[in-house]
This record gives sequence, C-alpha cells and structure tokens, in this order.
Amino acid sequence: MRQIFSVRFFAAIGAVFGLFLLLTAVFGGGDPVAEFRDPDPIPRQLDLVEPVFAVVESDFELGDDGVTRGSLDLVLDADRTVRVVEGTYGEISCDELDRIGACAVLADLLGDAVVWFALVPTGPAGTVELPAIDVLDDDFAVLVNGWRVRFAPVLDRRCAEEFASYRELRDELGDAFTSIYSIEERQLVAVVCN
Repeated sequence: MRQIFSVRFFAAIGAVFGLFLLLTAVFGGGDPVAEFRDPDPIPRQLDLVEPVFAVVESDFELGDDGVTRGSLDLVLDADRTVRVVEGTYGEISCDELDRIGACAVLADLLGDAVVWFALVPTGPAGTVELPAIDVLDDDFAVLVNGWRVRFAPVLDRRCAEEFASYRELRDELGDAFTSIYSIEERQLVAVVCN
C-alpha cells in the first residue's frame, strides 16, 4: 500500500494554498461585496392637487410602512370626493385635517383610483409648498423626493441673491430651496431660497 501523505501530496496542497493567497492579495481587497445605498425616491406623478374641505374616516390609520388601513374620503367640493381605500400608499404631513382648506391632497391617479396620496398643508393664496426641484424635464419638474409636477414657463425666483438661470441657482444652492405650487394655475410657479 502506498503512503498517502507523501511529499508530493503536501507540495500540491501548499501550491493550492499559495495560489489562493496570491489571488486574494491581487483581487481580494478590503471592499465589501455589497454595500448599503439609500434607494432612489419612488417617482410619483402628481395628477391631482386640490384643497380638502372635509375628511370622512372609516377606521382610517396610516401605518409606519406608509400603507393605509381603513378608508378615507376627501371632500374636494360639493361634487367631488376622493376615496383612499385600504392598502393605498401615502403620507400625511398636515396636522389640521379638521379645518376647511388647511390641507391639500396630492395624488398619483390611475383613472379615478388613487395609487398614492399625500396630505400636505396649504399655504397663502391657494399655494402648496413642495420640496426642491431636482430636474426640469420637458413640461414636468422632478422634485428631489421623486414627485413629478407641471411647472410654469417662467419660475419666479424669490431669493436674496440674483441667479442668471435655474441651473446656476441649483448649482449654488443645491436643495436649499422650496418650490411653490399654485392650485389655481395647476403648476409650480416659484422657488423660494431658504
């Protein structure tokens, strides 16, 4: 019977181990295989932006995951009501839901169905304050949170400093400004520097 643990056997094991160390040194590095990255914001087309005059709840709750439980009817006027059904994604930043016209509904619609919604505070003169504009794309402004909304051909810039163009404003300020949406004009009309 031949001896299994010969010099050749240990030389072969040593060669494989040495090759492994060489490959690890060349290609291994200290980089992790996977790294955590914040996901890009989910794009939301704002098809509806309207003031809310009354809210009718039926066991309504917005969970920590942003999904509704129960239903919510948002009365826009005498003829129009938006129904948010259970399982709809949304967010609520308006604290005065019981005050007439204090909140506006922003909704991504599929036909008449609400796919996603947000209830936000209304501002003076029928306006809604929105996040900064990330990109101007054809007739739509894409906001830093992924929302897409129409914008006016000329945006009023309310800043202490004058900027020759929107690009210059964006390069200088980054996201340090807010966008103003006019409910009457149904488009972004201004940017306000912070």
